[in-house]
Parts: sequence; structure tokens; C-alpha cells
Amino acid sequence: MLIVLSHLCAAQDNWCDVDSRYNFSADNPVFQQFRERIHERERLSQIENRSDKYFPVVIHVVAIDPYQPVSLGQALNQLDVLNEDFAGKGKNIGKLLSAFSSLVADAGMHFCLASVDPDGQPTSGITFTHTDVNNIATQTGPGGRIAIHYDQLGGKSGWDPSRYINIWVGEYGDILGSASFPGMAQYSEEIGIIMDIEHFGSIGDAGQSGYFGRGHTLTHEMGHFFGLQHIWGSGVAYTCDDSDDIDDTPNASGPYYGCPDGEQLSCDVSNMYHNFMDFTDDRCLAAFTHDQVSRMQATVAEYYPGIAVEGSCSSDAASFDIWFYDLQWAHDASSNKYIIYGNDEWTGKREIDVFSTDGKLVLSDVWDDQLSYLLDLNGVGAGVYIVQISDNQKSNTRKIVVY
Repeated sequence: MLIVLSHLCAAQDNWCDVDSRYNFSADNPVFQQFRERIHERERLSQIENRSDKYFPVVIHVVAIDPYQPVSLGQALNQLDVLNEDFAGKGKNIGKLLSAFSSLVADAGMHFCLASVDPDGQPTSGITFTHTDVNNIATQTGPGGRIAIHYDQLGGKSGWDPSRYINIWVGEYGDILGSASFPGMAQYSEEIGIIMDIEHFGSIGDAGQSGYFGRGHTLTHEMGHFFGLQHIWGSGVAYTCDDSDDIDDTPNASGPYYGCPDGEQLSCDVSNMYHNFMDFTDDRCLAAFTHDQVSRMQATVAEYYPGIAVEGSCSSDAASFDIWFYDLQWAHDASSNKYIIYGNDEWTGKREIDVFSTDGKLVLSDVWDDQLSYLLDLNGVGAGVYIVQISDNQKSNTRKIVVY
């Protein structure tokens, strides 16, 4: 009873099924091979220069809904959350206990929607597939193949996993997400990440999904994809004899749930329950540590050398005016928020000011380097408003309606 109370464990969705898919025990030669390869790579990485990496992502939406249930704006919003989390600048970073602040690391890893498909043709980076298979991410075919990964099983066959990170979004029963662990996928076609369609991003249906509606589930699963185990080790049994094989993550006896408050102790140390590889809610998850980042960087070099590229997520716009007029403005009815995004990038500081029609300033904010901007005007009354976006020299405006 004391263990249960100390970890605030409550009935809720299963966080992820990585532990049930893979054997992380000492007697599994495949896992031990991963550890040996990655430890050697980490040793070499200590003398190598590390540069920022950019990863092309393709999102395969496989849904029973014949309409597109995941918009481009929702996908970009999810990638913004992912990029902020991997940069150590996520929305929850201020909640991290001060004792752990020195452990927070910027992974130097950026995620972009793919702009070119495997045939060299332009793409939005999202595919849409209609399926008649309920909970397709839990269904299997011949040889235990997971249905969502294959056209012939009602899902969507992925793109070359040596060039893209494939993310499948579909019904996943009561599981939030999962990922292939480096070198351990049963079939190469299944290398990538699966996300439950109701927990992808922080707007749309995902934004209404309660404890896991802020987009951090994908961050957790991407951690697995890059070689991280759960912060306490494997399984969900409470024991201090297991480990995540990461030196600077405090040893925890097992997962935390909900969002605890203050110092929480197990295994004679204060536990980092705000770590992205724990099981706490989206309002709690906040950071990766330096050694976790080193593990992920080593995994990229050892297992995914063809995916990481130098460069940027998009090309620069020719001028501020062209960038502004090419912006797309999408209204998300479920959250009554606007997503603003464009195909091209405008570098530099962008300020957003929102005025009522009588000239009163109702919101002022800065659009940093995110792919999109989420304009939340739920605190103002219904009506017509004027949105002004400006850089250091120019500004442009657009009218929007708040419902």
C-alpha cells in the first residue's frame, strides 16, 4: 500500500507497450548486442564533434473516419511540442525540481515533416489511409506482423526507414503509443513509432484527451526509438535492482503516475518523475538528461546514420510579405484555437499582437522558431479580431473570428 501511495498509481490508460514488445533482460543476446554497440559508440562520441541533426518525419494517419481526422496544422503543432521537448524548452520545464535543473540537456535534434517522398516527388509529409479495421494498431497478421504497418493488412506501408522516421497514427485500444527499439524490430517494415489517434498532438481530438492531451506521448516514444528505456528500467514491478543503464538518471524503483508534488523518494534517492521516460501525465513531463541525450546521439550514429541530415526544416521565404501571405490559418473547432503555419521559414523574431475592432490590445506574444503558432483566444469574448504579425521592420494584419 505504501508503494502504491508513494507513486500515485491510479487506473488510467497504459502509457506504452514497449516493455511487452521487447525483452530487455540480460539473457537476451539481441538486447545485449545493442548495449555493447551503444556503449562503444558513446565512448567514441566523447571525442567527436556533435552538430545539430534534422530528421524528416512522415506521418501515416490510418483511420476508420473517412475524413482526414488529423490536419496539417495538428501535425505541425505536434512536431512543435516534440522539438521544444528535445531542446529542453518544453512547457513544463519550470515545474522541474531545482535539484535536477543542471541535468536538463538540449538534444540538438530537430524533427520536420518530410518535403520529398521516396520517389523524389514533393509531399506534405502526411499520408491518409481509410481502414475498416477497428483498433488496427493492436491487430496482427501472418508472422505476428502488426496490421497498421502494412497496406495488405488494412494499414499503410511505411517509407524507407533508413531515410525517414515513420510515425503511424491510428486506433490503439487503451495504449497511448509505442516505438521500435533500435535493432530489435521483428520486421524492418515496423521500424518507427505508433501513436494512438486520440493522443497525437495537443489540439483536435488529442487536446480533449485529458491527462495525455499536450503532445508529450510522442516525445516519450521518440525516446524509445532512440534507445532510451523507461527511467526505472523495464517492466512495472517496483524494485531497486533494475536500471535504465543511464548514469545521471536517479534510480527509481518503478514508474510514477499522475503528477506528484515535491520530492519523491525511492531507492534512497530523490526521483526525477518529470523525466520524459517516466509515466507521469502530460502536465508533468519536462526533460531529458545529458546522459540520455548522449545515448540518443550515439543511437543515431550507430543505428540511423542515413536519417539525420544537416540543414533546416524548411527553406527561407524570399521576403516577409511573401512569407505572411503564404501563411495558412486553420481553426480547430474542438479547442477554439487557430493554428498559423506556412511552408517557408522566416528567421528572426516575430511578434504577434491581437486587437479588438475598437483598437484594444487583447494579446501580445512572440513567435519563436516553431513550425507553427497556436493562437489561443479563449480568454476573450466572441467577435472579430485583428491579428498583427511583425518582424523588426514590417508588419501585416489579418482579421479572424472568435466563436
